[in-house]
Amino acid sequence: MGSEGKPSKKKTPKKSQDTAVSQSASAVIEKVGSIQFPISEAFRFSLESIRKRFTRALITTLSVLLGIAFLVTLLTMGTILTSAQREAPAAYQFWMVMIALLVCGVGIINSMLMSVTERYKEIGTMKCLGATDTNVLQIFLIEALLLGLIGGVIGAIVGWVAAVVIFGIQFGFPVIFGSAAMIAQYFIYIGEAIGVAGLLSVAAAAYPAYYAARLHPAEALRYEV
Repeated sequence: MGSEGKPSKKKTPKKSQDTAVSQSASAVIEKVGSIQFPISEAFRFSLESIRKRFTRALITTLSVLLGIAFLVTLLTMGTILTSAQREAPAAYQFWMVMIALLVCGVGIINSMLMSVTERYKEIGTMKCLGATDTNVLQIFLIEALLLGLIGGVIGAIVGWVAAVVIFGIQFGFPVIFGSAAMIAQYFIYIGEAIGVAGLLSVAAAAYPAYYAARLHPAEALRYEV
């Protein structure tokens, strides 16, 4: 009789209890431990680094600028000379441009590696505060992309203006702007050159950025410049 009056209790299997506990624990960890690092914050870090290391950033940008200006000048020259029924630039000149861009890429790699070395403790601090490898990678790639785009835009405009002024004086400006197709081609050259500058900068900064992203926080904090 007494046993019949007692309410029956259902026993939850131990396995399902453990699963529920682990799921709730992981949910709490995810909620409490996750750190948001938006791309805008990486952009801000990159701008701050360029400001602090302005001289090196300026030298890197100038190297990109000169290489891109040389490229756009030759491309514009080819269009103008073809329109004026003159001989186009020789092939070796374009090889010179490739060599100049290669040297520019090596300069970017060197500059970014020096930047990583100077920022060991900064990288270690960010990682200790929760920044991931991807976050650090974003900071360095954005910094390189900004330098490349700035140098590319200025270099493309400078190279185009130089070619237009030189050959405009020589052949007359009506020849330079003889048709809408020529003007459209100039814009294509400028756009392509800016794209090359951005790709070159990101490609050259890929290894330094990866190296910075893989740094161990403890080792980075112990490092002395």
